[in-house]
Amino acid sequence: MTEFILTQGFGYGIALGLGAAFALLMMATTYTAKKFLGQKQDSERFTTASRSVKQGLISSCVVSSWTWPGTLLTSSQWAYQYGVVGSYWYAAMGSFQVLLFTLVAIEIKKRCPGIHTIAEVARVRFGRGGHLVYLSYCLGTNVIVSCMLLLGGSQGFSFSTGMHIVAACFLLPMGVCVYTLFGGLQATFLSDWTHTVIIYVIILVCLTTVYGTSDLIGSPGKMYDLLTEIAKESPSSAANGSYLTFDNRAMIFTAWNLLMGGASTVFGDPSYSQKAIAASAKDVMFGYITGGLCWQIIPWGLGTCTGLAALALTNNPASYTYPNALTVEEAEKGLPLVYGMAAIFGKSGAAAAVVMIFMSVTSAMSAELISCSSILTYDFYRSYVNPKASGKQLVTASHIFVIAFSIFMGGLAVVFNYIGVTIGWILNFIGIALGPVLGALLGMLFYPKMTKHAMWFGPTMATLTGVACWLGSCHHFYGELNKDNLAGNYPSAIGNFVSVFTSPLYIFLISLIKPQSFDLSTLNDQFEAGDDAEETELERMKVQETDLDQLNKSLIQTRIFLIIHASIFVFILPLSLYGSGYIFSKRFFTAWVVITIIWEYLAAMWIIIWPLYESRVTLRYVIMKLLGKEGHLYYGAGEVKEISTSDQSFATPSVAEAKNEHHVNVITDSDHDM
Repeated sequence: MTEFILTQGFGYGIALGLGAAFALLMMATTYTAKKFLGQKQDSERFTTASRSVKQGLISSCVVSSWTWPGTLLTSSQWAYQYGVVGSYWYAAMGSFQVLLFTLVAIEIKKRCPGIHTIAEVARVRFGRGGHLVYLSYCLGTNVIVSCMLLLGGSQGFSFSTGMHIVAACFLLPMGVCVYTLFGGLQATFLSDWTHTVIIYVIILVCLTTVYGTSDLIGSPGKMYDLLTEIAKESPSSAANGSYLTFDNRAMIFTAWNLLMGGASTVFGDPSYSQKAIAASAKDVMFGYITGGLCWQIIPWGLGTCTGLAALALTNNPASYTYPNALTVEEAEKGLPLVYGMAAIFGKSGAAAAVVMIFMSVTSAMSAELISCSSILTYDFYRSYVNPKASGKQLVTASHIFVIAFSIFMGGLAVVFNYIGVTIGWILNFIGIALGPVLGALLGMLFYPKMTKHAMWFGPTMATLTGVACWLGSCHHFYGELNKDNLAGNYPSAIGNFVSVFTSPLYIFLISLIKPQSFDLSTLNDQFEAGDDAEETELERMKVQETDLDQLNKSLIQTRIFLIIHASIFVFILPLSLYGSGYIFSKRFFTAWVVITIIWEYLAAMWIIIWPLYESRVTLRYVIMKLLGKEGHLYYGAGEVKEISTSDQSFATPSVAEAKNEHHVNVITDSDHDM
């Protein structure tokens, strides 16, 4: 009988108890916003959060959406298997994908701020056929990403607590489904912030303890000594067997596959564009860039801490598997995270690891739920079933799709678990199958000559070409096609490369036959709001002249930043360390650890404090109301309106008059929405 580090009761308690707690919290938040801020849950707010979310919450939701169970489990697993290079490559490749998407986010606010989903652009530019092709890639990415979330979460719970994997697949998304139904995208943003704060706090405690106060390690120098010793008994796959070097060829190919897989998991995932749609124009660039930088240190810092701790303490009785190392199967299940924290903190550490897994799967799942329901509502229901749907009907359809998608994903995750599909296998495959969406998206937003035939055939041909090269190279290298061989580094790298990079080539060549001449400046004129939209929401759907200069500057600044970031973190630093075969000295490793700790603290401070500061006026007003104190709330677009604290009637005093009343909270259009 398998012995689990935690009890089943703990697993069910977290899945049900925390799930219910967060559902109640988000429902209460939604009710409070409706009662005190006058925020009714119309179709625009449910899907787009009224397009007014500020950079603090955008940052936290970018971090949350990209912090999957795989982020926590795989980064620790790679650090355990490969050493310092493992968690670094996971962080560098993942953050570059998110940061690169900033260009797309800015273009959305510049060209089409009135969209509800990114797939609506395909319908306007390429008609029904092109729309259905692009929609297939969006929904495919939605499904695969959600599967990875539930696979990682259910396996993490099952392998740590003994919780039945079928129960985990259905119980984990249940609470998310409830608060998404009541709060829509805005509840998702608030939930993202709460979940991310908890993850950061646990990581900071881990880093401080492992490298500062633990009797087992307690310093970077002691960690260095332990890693040096363990390499003598159980060398890594690096050329010199060290865990303190970047000289690892297998890791290069693994990182490449992660980068190519991100072409679909970021650019094809409609939840990322949903955040761009929800962001205010002035905050979109900083929201995505700070979010990408804050995310980068999560897998880097966590893997360097927990994965290396599990490895370094292999010969210590505190290790859960003492005197043995983790088996390959245990490592691939992501258990270095759980066992590493258990070695340092005891069972409370393992419990904290499971809590982090829960936070990651539920927060990212909420983004997938709302994005999928938006796609099905606007790109299927309103486009082809009921074009004249009222705002109320759109909200009802969104609710139905949230419930249906939750049940469907739970069932699909069960199937994947029972046929033995792992997160690593999907990460290798997803770029091959869905990576061509990158070329489709960039052509749709940036290439006015792209034709409908290019959308029909370009991505599809790229997928078929990538799959053919993947299968052919697998047969060439291994001589046999099976599940394990198909997940090999070489065929996966070839399949990913061909699939992702032939897509823009096919699109360009097909478009040359009979180029379209589409005026991208007219794109936003094609989108309509629901009939229940408020005046301020309609205003935010338009391209504001005052925002265009800022958005154009943001594009230039983002390109410069991307070049600098990629040069340092993707090329110069890792490849020079790889090419030189350098083995970290104790001083270099100490500096490496100190940098991760400082970066982690700065990221945590930004994510925790800045969203609260940005919403300080609204929070102060709501607290006053909850305490039964007098006060007035002013908000509006173009003019300032008053909500009386006694009868909620409306008036329109001037801004100057409002500010002269010291007991009054003055909230502008950008202040009262979070």
